[in-house]
Amino acid sequence: MLTDKEIKQVHPEYSEYVQDWDYYYRSYIGGNEYREGAYLRKYLNEDAAPGDQYGQRLLNTALQNHVKSIVHIYRSYLFRTSPTRTLSNTVSLPDVTQFMSDVDLKGTDLNAFMKKIQDSLMVYGSMWLIVDRPAYRTLTRAEELQMGIRAYVNAYVPGNVLDWEYTPTITGRNELTYLKIIEHSGDEYDQLVVWYPEKVERYWVEKKGFKQKIVSKGSIGAYEYAYNDEIEYGKVLKAEEYLNPLGYIPAFRVSTDDGHSQIADIADTQRQIYNRLSELEQSIRISGHPTLVKTADTQAAAGAGAVITVPEDLPADKNPYLLQPNGSTIQSILDSIQMDVDAIDKMAHVAGMRGTVGSPMSGVALQTEMQMLNSRLSDFAEILQEAEYKIWDLFFNWQNIQPDADFQIEYEKSFDIRDKHSDLELLRKANEFVTVPALSQEIQVQVAKLLIDDEITLNQILDSIRTPVLNGEVHPTQTPETVLEHIEEMVTEGYSDDQIKGMHPEIADTVIARIRNQ
Repeated sequence: MLTDKEIKQVHPEYSEYVQDWDYYYRSYIGGNEYREGAYLRKYLNEDAAPGDQYGQRLLNTALQNHVKSIVHIYRSYLFRTSPTRTLSNTVSLPDVTQFMSDVDLKGTDLNAFMKKIQDSLMVYGSMWLIVDRPAYRTLTRAEELQMGIRAYVNAYVPGNVLDWEYTPTITGRNELTYLKIIEHSGDEYDQLVVWYPEKVERYWVEKKGFKQKIVSKGSIGAYEYAYNDEIEYGKVLKAEEYLNPLGYIPAFRVSTDDGHSQIADIADTQRQIYNRLSELEQSIRISGHPTLVKTADTQAAAGAGAVITVPEDLPADKNPYLLQPNGSTIQSILDSIQMDVDAIDKMAHVAGMRGTVGSPMSGVALQTEMQMLNSRLSDFAEILQEAEYKIWDLFFNWQNIQPDADFQIEYEKSFDIRDKHSDLELLRKANEFVTVPALSQEIQVQVAKLLIDDEITLNQILDSIRTPVLNGEVHPTQTPETVLEHIEEMVTEGYSDDQIKGMHPEIADTVIARIRNQ
């Protein structure tokens, strides 16, 4: 079993990034969580001011949560089309059916679970997934199914994974050989689970409080604030040990390409907007309510019709007066906020979707941005697809199921984010100048692809477009083996060259002339 020192030990990466993870989480959640992070810059001597002015500014400042907006936009495109799962011989198994509809034993279906993984990947840059199974033993398979005892998935944010270790194998592959996580956090104790290839240990550890320190970090803010760096654990209240029947740790880490948060820069810019909104609120409030400057002996009350009583011996230069800013900075603050919002849209490649005011983007700029967004979405789809394959692999190992070779999971990889209105207008204008029947037919094909989503209906319409009609008579497109015989029949029936070309633009004039001369 672990010693008290080993229980309190954390991974170096955890110590380095735990503050950032907390900051990204608060930036995504917003609300009270963000307010409690105290991300407003403090003014000089603000702590010493009466009435807790800093706390009042925190309450009065609203948050424009751009981080959450960007994360949800990405999720909406990634799961616009649900993943395709070919479950082959496992499709009718009760275990698989239950797993699909309740992947974590909390009522979350598989698609909803993967959406949460995507959100967390953008916020944290990585996630830990563990596929576990209850240790309860049953006598029969029927009893197991009735009780719902099967494998399930737990997802852990990086802040809940305290320590881990990889060991190289003889093949050069790194194998996870140690993993310590916080499975449950209570008011008085935490429940820690430690995984090894051969066993699982569970600890109930007394929670004494937090080690609090003052930190100052560029990615968090250019000011100091108190941060709960790590939990201070006391004695072990209880410990249990179980056998790991798999012989390996059924866990893996899902990471983005660089392993870092995808919203880090957006969160920093959002914090900058947050501070400027505080300045804006104060500028508006002070401009509308000027400050009265007076001596201590002067009796005065604020508000319309107020009476000011001054001492008779008060010098003229000591008369009370109002101090009121002219409000000229308000517009400059608004312009600065708009510049930050535009910067966020460019960083996330969503300016074409979130832009509602200002000059529209050019066609080339919009197309380039959409391509960059499409590339990022494709990368996320690849990561999610690989993660789901690993989840299923661990699930099948726990359930002792052997899927067929045609078991397959496919996430949408292409996200053709097009401006349909612009494309339709372009095709309409092009069709006005087209005189070639084949090109006009291709324009009709592109219009159909833009407007019709149902694949069966689209194929029927495309077939009708590609089937020429003249004077109510349908002439289907011919294959290379039958076209010459078909043209000979049309010549024999008395069709002119123009009529033949109108119905079959794919035929060259020389072919028609050669057939007439035979």
